[in-house]
Amino acid sequence: MSEEFPQEQQAVIKRSHGLPLIWLLPLVAALIAGWLVYKDFTSGDIRTEILFTSGEGLVKGKTVVKYAGVDIGVVRDFQLVPNAPELDGEDGVLAEVEFNRSAEYLLVEGTSFWLVKPELSITGVRGLETLVSGNYIGMEPGSGGRKREFVARERAPASVRGEGLRVVLKAPRLGSLNRGSPVYYRQLRVGQVEDYRLAEDDAQVEVDLFIRQEYAHLVHRGSRFWNSSGLSVEGGISGITVNVESLAALVAGGVSFHTPETQRQSPLAVNGSEYKLYRSFAAADAGIAVTLNFDRGVNVTPGSTSVIYQGIKVGEVSEVKASRNIDGMEVRVLMDPITDDLLSENTRFWMAPPTLDISSGLDDLLSGNRIEVDLRRGQRSQRTFAARASAPPRDPRVPGLHLRLTARSPGSLQRGASVYYRRIEVGKVQGMELNSAGDGVEVYVVIEPRYAHLVNHRSRFWNVSGVRARAGLSGVEVEADSLLSLLRGGIAFGSDPRASDEKGPVENGDRFRLYRSRESALEAGLRIRITLPSAEGFRDGAPIRHKGVQVGEITRLRLGNDASEVVAHAKLYHRAEHFARSGTRMWVVGPEIGIDKVANLDTLVTGRYLSLEPGDGGMQTEFVALAEPPRPDLADTMMRPGLTVILDAPRRGSLVAGSPVYYRQVQVGEVTGFELGELADRVYIYVYIEPRYQTLVREHTVFWNASGIEVNFGLQTGLNVHTESTKSLLAGGVAFATPEAGEMGLEVESGSHYPLYPEAKPEWLGWSPKIELLNSAVPEK
Repeated sequence: MSEEFPQEQQAVIKRSHGLPLIWLLPLVAALIAGWLVYKDFTSGDIRTEILFTSGEGLVKGKTVVKYAGVDIGVVRDFQLVPNAPELDGEDGVLAEVEFNRSAEYLLVEGTSFWLVKPELSITGVRGLETLVSGNYIGMEPGSGGRKREFVARERAPASVRGEGLRVVLKAPRLGSLNRGSPVYYRQLRVGQVEDYRLAEDDAQVEVDLFIRQEYAHLVHRGSRFWNSSGLSVEGGISGITVNVESLAALVAGGVSFHTPETQRQSPLAVNGSEYKLYRSFAAADAGIAVTLNFDRGVNVTPGSTSVIYQGIKVGEVSEVKASRNIDGMEVRVLMDPITDDLLSENTRFWMAPPTLDISSGLDDLLSGNRIEVDLRRGQRSQRTFAARASAPPRDPRVPGLHLRLTARSPGSLQRGASVYYRRIEVGKVQGMELNSAGDGVEVYVVIEPRYAHLVNHRSRFWNVSGVRARAGLSGVEVEADSLLSLLRGGIAFGSDPRASDEKGPVENGDRFRLYRSRESALEAGLRIRITLPSAEGFRDGAPIRHKGVQVGEITRLRLGNDASEVVAHAKLYHRAEHFARSGTRMWVVGPEIGIDKVANLDTLVTGRYLSLEPGDGGMQTEFVALAEPPRPDLADTMMRPGLTVILDAPRRGSLVAGSPVYYRQVQVGEVTGFELGELADRVYIYVYIEPRYQTLVREHTVFWNASGIEVNFGLQTGLNVHTESTKSLLAGGVAFATPEAGEMGLEVESGSHYPLYPEAKPEWLGWSPKIELLNSAVPEK
């Protein structure tokens, strides 16, 4: 067997002529690295450094940089920088900020950064959105070369973005102006205060104004600017003037400007134009010159007396002199430019005296005389006016329902007082004047058109001026319709809801009576005449009452024809006309102070009044009032529920009407009256026993005089003092006792007679019969 071996093969070696494939991997890695470097350079984040005076409000990784409302960067880190030269050696905080590559064009010389956080000031609220999103860094781009290191501002730049006119005002003081304070033209906001600073000589303040582009043409080289900031107070002997441009100017300050007619053709202002800032439009001499001719002398002061339109200052007196004919006064006034279109032939001026009235603001309270104006549009412009030395009583040009109210006196009513319906203001008092006879006042009121339908021919008007008070021992009740009516008076009106108006609608000029009060207006009733014993303690308006309820009032107090009597003209309210009947009794109610009685002390404060008891006869309108309450008729006493007995006594003693009657020292009745016997040899004393206790009086009951005090003294018994009560000691009294059962007798009826003993026997005081009392209800007869 033979072995076979494989044939040997020889390797063929070939030499490569290219780059080995193994080197491709590092090459690709290098290319990728280069690409990443390029991308990072062209589109990666840009690292910058911003130096702040404080790190307060900065949060690493959260505080963003915003431009035009878009996040363009974020704070990545920050570190302290002691003695930073950029901060004049103060310590600072260096924030490292990463910006988007898209913001690279913003990171140049002149770019400003500042921290935005919530800020509340008188000019408004800024950074309110940071309450939700947190503080952020704001920026304003500059122009220049590339820059990566910045120093942050302490606050946002004052400049306003957008196109417009920028001018500079110079003033001796800043006043209440602030950054952001408004700039007005005819009370329209046209710009704002950008910034302010001291001038180089430190003698003035320079204020930078920005006027929006659409209003830039309003500013000429001859324009006048004045400070309309807050309250401007000017004082002198003639009074104090308080001026305010608007609520916005009161809070944030403000500047107003105007171009006088003579300067309308002057060149337009350019950026950087400088102007003087005056304290007021009058000082700026920017007002419209108006001449007022008064028919007599008036008390006005140049530079102090104001012209007022509906509570707003619209002018100021600049010059005063006598008229050419020396028969009046010529007053030159500078009017606010905003009134230019309203100075027409329909405009009227008049003098208004000072009033103590804070309802329309502090100005009216502090100012002296002032000129009021009623500005009206018309067909032609006018600069000379005939002015009145007093306010006109009425103006028919005012829209609404014009009514005439007649009154004896207007009380504390003033021109401009409100007219109320259900305490809602529906009109105004235009003015007042004496009537032609001089014995009354005509009050002119106008009701707003939308409320005119509330007035009908049955409407009643009454004065609600000042305070109405009702006083008594229980307290003082004070009522006022409103604070406004308390200060300058007022009028209210109403109608009986059951009344029907059959005369048609009320027309302009219709007359109504002005009542003194609501009660006298709505409770108009029957007129009566009362003869009084005296007018002492009475006053107009004193009430007439029945059982404590007012049913009428005294309207006038006059002496009678013979001057020996006082006559009261009164009225009973319509619901109480049935009191005007024959048999009605009236009497004076006043304070009663005595040893036996104290009553009606409230009349010491409120005054006396009349009380009445109605009769049942025919109609009667004349009455005579008694000086004291009428005593009950003896026949009436007999008819009262209970028991009335008659005591026979030789004399009345100290007993009076109202003296108490006692049983076992418990009061069970009272003495009601007295009468002489038929032969005048005795006194009949009428004693009333209350229904509950009438069973205590029997046939053999004994009565004795319990007035005064009983004193007994003995060596063995000592001193014994006895009295029924303190009241009986002062006002007298009667006591009685009933014997034991079997001796007491039967019950008696009213009219039974008993002797009145001067004193009690000892055995009477020992009687103690058992007698059942009646229920409190009145027994049926």
